[in-house]
Amino acid sequence: MTEPLPAVDDTYPVPPLTPRTGFLSVLQNRNFLEIWLAQVTSQTAQNSLWYALIIMVGAITGEKPVTVGFTIIMVQLPTVLFSSVSGVFVDRLPKRSILIGTNVLRVVGVLGYLLLQHNLAGLYVITFVVAVLSQPFAPAEGSTIPLLVSGEQLITANSLFQLTFMGAQGVGFALAPIAITVLGVTTTLIALSALFAVAALVLIPLPSPTRHSAATQPILLSDLGRRVIHDLLEAIHFIIDDPPLAVALLQLSLAPTLLLLLAEVGPDYVANTLHFGQTSTALFFLLAPAGIGLGLGMFVLGQFGARLRKDRLVLVSLIALGITVIGLAAVPLEASFWQQLHSIGFPIPSGVGFTVTMFPITVLMGLEVAFVNAPAQTIVQERAAPAVRGRVLAMQQTLTAAVAIPPLIVVGGVATLIGVPATLTLTGIAITVIGLVLVYYA
Repeated sequence: MTEPLPAVDDTYPVPPLTPRTGFLSVLQNRNFLEIWLAQVTSQTAQNSLWYALIIMVGAITGEKPVTVGFTIIMVQLPTVLFSSVSGVFVDRLPKRSILIGTNVLRVVGVLGYLLLQHNLAGLYVITFVVAVLSQPFAPAEGSTIPLLVSGEQLITANSLFQLTFMGAQGVGFALAPIAITVLGVTTTLIALSALFAVAALVLIPLPSPTRHSAATQPILLSDLGRRVIHDLLEAIHFIIDDPPLAVALLQLSLAPTLLLLLAEVGPDYVANTLHFGQTSTALFFLLAPAGIGLGLGMFVLGQFGARLRKDRLVLVSLIALGITVIGLAAVPLEASFWQQLHSIGFPIPSGVGFTVTMFPITVLMGLEVAFVNAPAQTIVQERAAPAVRGRVLAMQQTLTAAVAIPPLIVVGGVATLIGVPATLTLTGIAITVIGLVLVYYA
């Protein structure tokens, strides 16, 4: 028999509360600044690396979609298979060591790409192995943030991290093609390995709470599998016994799933239903305004989030998000206003009318996603005891990937049968119903 998990763990002292909130206040915290700078450099390098990897695979295979798709699977599959297990090690090992170690492994992985950039099987193997070994990074990072900032500043810190995550994706995907064109693949890979090395170096001064490991007895190799299963079941029971925590984890999985569904059916909707843009560029008209809304939402939360009721904000925003998706599906009907102006002598191209109608809807969608993600993430960090926090955050990654896969498989076929607008409407109704059900359980 093992002792139950403590509600409070004094091993990791949390910084005292402070009335100062806002992005500037958390960036003035040197310890938080270090982990944030590591996120900026490592996330930018990681997203640039994925682009470079696709270029290398495409150069070998003649840009066949199947091989590029298999590359994406090699990146995502480890999250489903190993993310939860990685949380066990996050709770047992020093978080600083994990954060530094995963960036060092990424440096080694990039050097491996240099040696095998013309070997397709080698690229796949390195991609899978590095993705597996990098799984502890995100839960370790999420577990470290509450050790570095005060309770009042936690939602601000999470908002800044999610805003940085979005920005790093855009910067990484924008810089990679420029760097490859100007410098070539080899020099670009060397530069990316240097960015990962910088991320590891800036994490070295992290304070003592991040250097502690759980006080446990040595585990024999023969008992390792049994112990891992025990620790995972312990975390699952912890989540089940805390309904608000379980609800927050489910809420965190919904918004990323919606964005992936939009990425799947959005190009067809914009190009073939709204009849503007090409299929290859149509996704920009959906995700760019949503990115603006997401950034705006993160800024608002970063400045004023500490004053809001996080649980109520998430529930209201989730229901509103479902209604907004229904509004997105109804853009052809809503844009009839511009056609009426055309009939009375104000000729407005249909593409302009659809764009003007869709833009505020997608901005609002991004705002609502922000109002779901950052507060829900903060709730998870606050309610997960330090002794189990790494496993809970790792299960969050697994749940997000697991929740996304079935809709991604089904929605394509449903859209073919009933059309994209009807599919978006059903998606919006489903999100709204889930939000209303969670109101009851919350």
